Amino acid sequence: MQGCNMHCTFCIVPQTRGSERSRPQEEIVQEVRELVAQGVKEVTLLGQIVNLYGRHEFPREKDRSPFVQLLYALEEVDGLERIRFTSPHPIGYREDLIRAFTELEKLCEHVHLPLQSGSTRILKQMHRTYSADQYLRLTEKIRTACPEMALTTDIIVGFPGETEEDYLRTREVVRQVAFDNAFIFRYSERRGTPAAGLPDQLPEEVKEARNQDLLAVIDELALEKARKMKGQTVEILVEGPSKTNQTRYTGRTRGNKIVIIPAERRHLGQLLPVRITEYTNGFTFYGDPAIYGELSENEAEAVAVTE
Repeated sequence: MQGCNMHCTFCIVPQTRGSERSRPQEEIVQEVRELVAQGVKEVTLLGQIVNLYGRHEFPREKDRSPFVQLLYALEEVDGLERIRFTSPHPIGYREDLIRAFTELEKLCEHVHLPLQSGSTRILKQMHRTYSADQYLRLTEKIRTACPEMALTTDIIVGFPGETEEDYLRTREVVRQVAFDNAFIFRYSERRGTPAAGLPDQLPEEVKEARNQDLLAVIDELALEKARKMKGQTVEILVEGPSKTNQTRYTGRTRGNKIVIIPAERRHLGQLLPVRITEYTNGFTFYGDPAIYGELSENEAEAVAVTE
């Protein structure tokens, strides 16, 4: 889908991309089939408020929103291995979508759910249409339904009028949710947006201090999760050569963690079990293919012969 009708006060998208417009489900499914025929194993559904796909064009069916109907339709595409989507809006995250994560094998356990602020007062000024408590209850529901869910987010610090108390509330929510990662942005004016005309614009040094402080919190949370991942065997989709070392390949887990492995051409484009051996920070992991450990003795011998 394209466009957005939410009109957040900091955002220029409704002016630059227009109102919401959704493609027909049949057209999307057919495009995915064509991609799979070319060897694609994973698709990502894109939209400014992707989980509100089709809300004005298509009816709910079987108590499923048009977006959830699309997910179930893609689950049936032979050869497709993984489904992702970004970025949803909290108000469109209903029970049918949460339930989909428990019923669809191809739907990856990763949700990028923009928070923007942990202060309900600031959320109102942003016109985000949910409170901090509602956001917390939503993430709790998601993790209850899918305990292995990786949660990432977007946050703006230094929004006009944001007090130290407002910022500390954001910091507290970040710790409560324990995000796997977050994109932290210093508020910057966008000409023609309501927020650009608000009083109490904050100095850049305040924005920068809050930005760096919150990044440190995210780094700390990510390291805690990384320690738990070491030694685990995870599935990655091997994407291609590492940007910094051509003798290694990069892949992603279902939870969207980046894993670096030794480059072997036979692994390229494959879903591969990998044992996590190390990490340099909470966001990049190193691993060895664990394929032999995952195969039966006869299967392992067969693979060795073919090599």
